[in-house]
Amino acid sequence: MTNRLFYGDNLDVLREHVASESVDLVYLDPPFNSNANYNILFKSPAGTQADAQIEAFEDTWHWNDTAEDAFDQVARSGNSKAFDLLNAMRSFLGENDVMAYLSMMAIRLVELHRVLKPTGSLYLHCDPTASHYLKLLLDGVFGADNWLNEVIWRRTGSHNNAKRFGPVHDVIHFYRKSAAYRHRPVFRPYTRGHVESYFKKEDRRGYFWTNSIHGAGTRNGESGKVWRGYDPTAAKRHWAVPSDLVTALGVDPDLPQHAKLDALADLGVIDFPPVGSGALPTYRQYLDRSPGLLLQDIWAYQPHTRGTLHGSQEGIDEDVRWLTAQGDEERLGYPTQKPIGLLERIIAAS
Repeated sequence: MTNRLFYGDNLDVLREHVASESVDLVYLDPPFNSNANYNILFKSPAGTQADAQIEAFEDTWHWNDTAEDAFDQVARSGNSKAFDLLNAMRSFLGENDVMAYLSMMAIRLVELHRVLKPTGSLYLHCDPTASHYLKLLLDGVFGADNWLNEVIWRRTGSHNNAKRFGPVHDVIHFYRKSAAYRHRPVFRPYTRGHVESYFKKEDRRGYFWTNSIHGAGTRNGESGKVWRGYDPTAAKRHWAVPSDLVTALGVDPDLPQHAKLDALADLGVIDFPPVGSGALPTYRQYLDRSPGLLLQDIWAYQPHTRGTLHGSQEGIDEDVRWLTAQGDEERLGYPTQKPIGLLERIIAAS
């Protein structure tokens, strides 16, 4: 399967060429309220414009026999929750263009769920026009407990409209196949202001700030038990070593909490208050060992912010900046083309 591209209807390709539980990652950016212009980059293998393809594409957006068949396929798929949701939407929306789109999407989401490995993830990119309907369908196919994030991506600079707020974002729904999914933390540079505000202390190893290795609330497992004479339960807390610290220092993330604490103590980054004082140990987070700010769920390029990040010449979220209409070296002419950096973030995380 290395470096293989399929040309055709993705539903047919999924069914004929992609085995169950064989895929690590799915990203999809399905168009909505679209037209034949989306085919500008998708000519036939012979190099000619595919008129039949354009006709089929336009036909997708209307309630007709094709939409009815897609609806019936979901009913026969065996995924009763997905069909129950789709049927409820049909009762609410009626048989219109939006319902045709949702029926087309539903049967494809069923197939995408089939081909994902238990360790796999899916990212569905859409605009707010139908994102709420698509999230319901995804809940039905994947299970609501497998929803992880609604990522907001800033897709343009501004849209001026005197009667409402400017619509400048897209939505990316992030789902896992199961609790066995794989996810890696992704970091972005700190702002200079953050570094100057937090990393004020200094010792022979460099600048640092004192951070917590425990969280609020009690736990019954090892994270709530006494470690080296310190009782987190007595302080109504529990041991919680931050994942970014584990990543930065190369500590095995699968170790139990006490073993992680021992590893940090061996590295000399824990400060121990007097036992019996009621205070709990903290760790020294050194600037040169800090990977940066853990990626959050808003990805919004901020123009004119170069020089505000620590150790980077980029502006805030410049790696996922939108493609400009003129002069952008990435732009190929596809109406809804996305920047490479957006996909690089998703691949790095998954």
